[in-house]
Amino acid sequence: MQPARIVGLLLVLLGATLLVVTTTGIGGEVIVLVLGAGFLVAYAATRSYGLLIPGAILSGLGAGILASSGGVAGDWPALGLGVGFLAIAVLDRLATSKRSGWWWPLIPGGIITVAASTQLAGVANAGRYVGPIAVIVIGLLLLLRGGERAPQRPDPVDDQAAVAQEAEGREFSLSDPRDVPPQVGPPR
Repeated sequence: MQPARIVGLLLVLLGATLLVVTTTGIGGEVIVLVLGAGFLVAYAATRSYGLLIPGAILSGLGAGILASSGGVAGDWPALGLGVGFLAIAVLDRLATSKRSGWWWPLIPGGIITVAASTQLAGVANAGRYVGPIAVIVIGLLLLLRGGERAPQRPDPVDDQAAVAQEAEGREFSLSDPRDVPPQVGPPR
């Protein structure tokens, strides 16, 4: 989808939302949610990661604002914001499981979600425990993952010899002059 079409889609959604807000009893709190939904629709059409980030964050925040405006007590916008960040990681992982760094939204999303959840649950002073607990969890994850190593890249010279041996249908041997790699370097 071309950038002009994405902007056009967002403007149509915003205009339609403003029209609904002015002609019905629905308040302006739905605007953030509708804009987020527009970005998510554009992401679904293009799979552009740059559209997923504002789409998930605005949708989560908009849902929180909508819940808060409905008379429900609590810090719902913060919870929605945290869930929006978490949704970035989940949607990206489901759509394109090959992206490195897919996990970064879990950090702000986890911290914001835990802090908002503890506030909604009525746990006193829970915010001061979130940081240390997050550091402990990250450390444990690194310790558990510590045994994994990056794959070693094969030596291209050895790889050439193996391909030659395979093509001729014989075993590789350094004593065979055909398998000894040529010397690489300046001429003598």
